[in-house]
Amino acid sequence: KMDAVDSIRTYVDRIVTGDGKCRGMKVLLLDASTTQTVSCVYSQTEILGREVYLVSRLDDSSQNPNLGEHINANGSVSNLNDLTMSMPSHLKAVCYLRPTDINAGLLVRELASPRFSEYH
Repeated sequence: KMDAVDSIRTYVDRIVTGDGKCRGMKVLLLDASTTQTVSCVYSQTEILGREVYLVSRLDDSSQNPNLGEHINANGSVSNLNDLTMSMPSHLKAVCYLRPTDINAGLLVRELASPRFSEYH
């Protein structure tokens, strides 16, 4: 018998480990909803144990340079495209997103200006 937490953990494990094509350290790209889901079933230590180096929000302008400008804490505006150079582009990204029109648009934008070496 499997409860909801076990079911979600199994699903996320399958996403992260995949079919073996996404080995090594990777980035887990999430949206607001899937971030809540993953945080309910995994600690940061547990997700790191599954070779996830970074968890990033696709829909958050402070974490995604493809979304343009960001207002810093001091009120100044910075162009997040400048951060692209510091992103770990050698990493592979695993996307776990709700299938919404907004997320589809964000994913298209991400793939048009990729930050990572592969997307799964």
